[in-house]
Amino acid sequence: MNKGISRGVRAARGRPCGGRMGGVALAVLALLLDPAIPGWSGIAFGADAPFWMDGRGRGGEDAEVARLNRALAKMAQTLKPAVVQIGISGGPAAREEGEPPGERPRVGSGFLIHPSGYIVTNSHVIEQAGAVEVHLLDQRKFPAKVVGKDSRTDLALLKIEAPADLPAIPLGDSDALEVGELVLAVGNPFGLGHSISMGIVSRKGPGLRPGGPFEDYIQTDASINPGNSGGPLVNSRGEAVGVVTAVIPNRRVGFAIPINLAKGLLPELREKGKIAWGFLGVGIQNLSEEMAKAFDLKEAKGVLVNNVLAGLPAAAGGVKRGDVIVGFGGQDIADVRTLQRIVSRTPVGKQVEMRVMRGGLLETLTVTVGEAVAAARATGGGGGLPARDLGLQVDELESEGAKKFKLGKDEEGVVITDVAKGGPAATAGLRPGDLVREVNRRSVASMDAFRRALRRDDPGAPDLLLIKRGEGFLYITIRPKT
Repeated sequence: MNKGISRGVRAARGRPCGGRMGGVALAVLALLLDPAIPGWSGIAFGADAPFWMDGRGRGGEDAEVARLNRALAKMAQTLKPAVVQIGISGGPAAREEGEPPGERPRVGSGFLIHPSGYIVTNSHVIEQAGAVEVHLLDQRKFPAKVVGKDSRTDLALLKIEAPADLPAIPLGDSDALEVGELVLAVGNPFGLGHSISMGIVSRKGPGLRPGGPFEDYIQTDASINPGNSGGPLVNSRGEAVGVVTAVIPNRRVGFAIPINLAKGLLPELREKGKIAWGFLGVGIQNLSEEMAKAFDLKEAKGVLVNNVLAGLPAAAGGVKRGDVIVGFGGQDIADVRTLQRIVSRTPVGKQVEMRVMRGGLLETLTVTVGEAVAAARATGGGGGLPARDLGLQVDELESEGAKKFKLGKDEEGVVITDVAKGGPAATAGLRPGDLVREVNRRSVASMDAFRRALRRDDPGAPDLLLIKRGEGFLYITIRPKT
């Protein structure tokens, strides 16, 4: 008999049987409990032995999987020192999008793009900060200077001064990024420290802010949580191809700003601290087939001018309501998005030839491109922007931008079409699609009425808005940015 079994039988003979359990059963139990028997050490229940089965260590896995694991682990170790945690102080306790009120003050992410200490992050992460502090992986902390920021694209450039060169992440080519590619999102979710999540590029195209000139976001299913904002989206070569900017709460859908867009803006942010966006001062919409026929056009290509704001570049250049813009600066214009993108990146003050169809005839006009912010201030709010900086855009119900919210035909007021992240409107809880019925107890049925109702006597005083959201109403106070 096996020595272990023999020992078990002898042990069983010296114990009471315990009800129906006989000597053989106790012998088998003793066998299982005996850590000295070869082959049973993984499941023995002795005092000094584990009660689980140990794995085979590092060996035994599939060779391809093993190489992938090693590559990912190596990339993670390379990326993490270049990703920073950004903390703010001294400003309002703004929150990440999707984070409920009462959570911890916002902590975001960023990443080093140059050994000298330049850091890219989101504008909304540092929007209302009194002071910005950067935490490195090695626990060092540095005060950061906000070199430049742009709320339109949600990009910001920071600078820290370190005694030696810092690790940086190279920037890739987001235009070459393909749907289905493996990507990593690196950041500091919930402010808990560095983490990496993996996913793929789900799509490239419109993101959370449709209707603007920058719709080519990178959508990914890599896990993104509050605190990831501003961190890099990295391709399989370890290059940053995007800047994580938003996540749909309770969904595995995140968005990143394409890095090629950031590359085009970073030099101007470093030199001027802001982006000077080109501006014409017109209301525009896409053409339908029926509209094209009504304006004596052979095809529905071009942009229809539905409004011309007085005293702005388009009016000064001779643009009229009903013109169809088909060319700008030597480039053909097929739709609103194309025109917005080209005009916005045209240098302010540059004279540009613009081709328009007017009464079935092609005409060439010359316009001098203005600056969007300056134009809005000069008109008390043009192109849907209120004179006071409330961090929102509003439009009239019959506008193209408002139709996507599918509000009833019998509604009255103006609709909020966009809310800037981290701005006063977002902090107050306003959302795109909210219907503004009153401003400071005055009914508003048009853009002009909305602007006239805003407070002028005290630049820092809050405005009182009556909002209709769905079938409910609520009053909201919103204090403008000063």
